Amino acid sequence: MNRDLQIAKKTIQTEIKGLKKLLSSLNNSSQFSKAVNLISKAKGKVIVIGTGKSFIIGNKISSTLSSLGTPSVAFDSSSLNHGSMGSIQKGFDILLIFSVSGETAELNSILRYSNRNNIPVIGVSCKSPSMLLRFSTIPILLPKVIEAGSSLAPTASQINFLSFGDALSIALSKRKKFSNKHFVKLHPHGQLGSALILVKEIMAQGKEIPIIGAKKSMKVAISEMSKKKLGIVCCREKNGKISILTDGDLRRHSNNLYKKKILKIASKNPTWISDSATALAAIEKMNSKKITSLLVARNQDINKKIKNVIGVLHLHHCLSHGIK
Repeated sequence: MNRDLQIAKKTIQTEIKGLKKLLSSLNNSSQFSKAVNLISKAKGKVIVIGTGKSFIIGNKISSTLSSLGTPSVAFDSSSLNHGSMGSIQKGFDILLIFSVSGETAELNSILRYSNRNNIPVIGVSCKSPSMLLRFSTIPILLPKVIEAGSSLAPTASQINFLSFGDALSIALSKRKKFSNKHFVKLHPHGQLGSALILVKEIMAQGKEIPIIGAKKSMKVAISEMSKKKLGIVCCREKNGKISILTDGDLRRHSNNLYKKKILKIASKNPTWISDSATALAAIEKMNSKKITSLLVARNQDINKKIKNVIGVLHLHHCLSHGIK
């Protein structure tokens, strides 16, 4: 193994050791739950504060909090000291401050401001007698860790801050019963949101469904298939059972096609999916069956032997919404 890879592995091993120390430290800490309680009852937002690299990590933590239902913004401690202090809403907001040493000079005025205005502070530091922890409403001491490469650059300590922030965000989302449906509302675009789109939101329905009686002629079936442009036509028998005729079926039986009965060549056991299933689950089912369309039934009817078709989902419906 070359030296570069050795350094890379040692760096990651150092950061893993730091995370293990963080995990162990939570075993005997009641402060974490106090922080969750305080934030969950807040009427305003969480203002995440850091200096330098701690601010960069804080920015990500703030974004995760907001994504999971806890409104948040992030500020560099320097900008707060130059006019941004006015963004703090007294009686509403909570400060969440990250600092390895807890002694950063910029924090002094921020802590004095919060103290004068009774603004709650959750201070997160790796130094027990630090200024930050002394003047925090809820002081949270994280374990002191060795930085990667034994350098002065914050590495393992920032990974611990990030992990702590993720843990706090997830705990708050569970406390608030924040579900994936809520998450989608905050992420209407992109792969994360589109993956949770429901079948009933994008399927062909009503007059868009290609459907005929099973006793109709092959000419009628082809006309309906061409008109609805889904590559299939649903054929309903007298007892309500649905078979499907696909464009593949037509090609395979093209010899003397118009003389053939629909039910002689139609697929008797089409694949169904619930209208409340996700489109992503529908794609997985289509891929596993090597097909491009699914019949849709109401969720309460999906296990019935004879189902009413309320929609048709084609692979293109999913792809057009960015679901792959």
